[in-house]
Amino acid sequence: MREEIFSLAKNHCFIDSSIDWDSSAASMELSQKYQCVYSSLGFHPFNGENFSSTVLNNYDAAIAQNKKVVAIGEIGLDYKANVPLEKQKDIFGEFVRLAVKNDLAVIIHNRFLAQEGKKHPILDTLDRFVKTYGKVVFHCFSYSSSFMNEIIDRGGYVSFSLNILRNKSEIVTSLKQCPLDNLLLETDSPYMKIKDKSSTPLDIQKVYAFTAAIKGIDEGTLKERVYSNVKRLFAI
Repeated sequence: MREEIFSLAKNHCFIDSSIDWDSSAASMELSQKYQCVYSSLGFHPFNGENFSSTVLNNYDAAIAQNKKVVAIGEIGLDYKANVPLEKQKDIFGEFVRLAVKNDLAVIIHNRFLAQEGKKHPILDTLDRFVKTYGKVVFHCFSYSSSFMNEIIDRGGYVSFSLNILRNKSEIVTSLKQCPLDNLLLETDSPYMKIKDKSSTPLDIQKVYAFTAAIKGIDEGTLKERVYSNVKRLFAI
């Protein structure tokens, strides 16, 4: 399957997102082997118990040694993580700081809702480190258009994945309203499943087809606009 995917290299580029040090190291290995692959070094909130200054230094050193690292992520917050929210925010902030230091994009994992009347915890943390969200993308977006607009108002990007095929009205509404200049598309493969079936990066075509239909735009034009956003965000 890997060779089949990377045989598309002439027409595709791949941003390989990671969740911990091991997957980050594997991603960097892939990026060195395949010209079309770029790495995003992540530290998922599920790994918060393993965080230390040594871990952070390892990431910093890896960035310095690999020019195909274009982002930090997935990083973020998750209410299912076995780590208190405040510690998650501290770890998240350290990785955002690392991204800012190295002028890298940030790929955000967010599974945390704001309490009524309070600022969203992930926006609160981000706003401490960045003035605008021009190098920030919220991946696998699955929330309301009002939350999406807070991201867009700050200049950020919103990425929709295969979960749009589930036709949940809130997600589809957000997709429909998302400006093309702030839109990214992905598969979130292999984690994202549709109708209990595993996915691969090759399923990105399904995401484009669905999005083009929802937004009433030619699929070729959509691909050009999204690719332009990818180049701007990840500086590739």
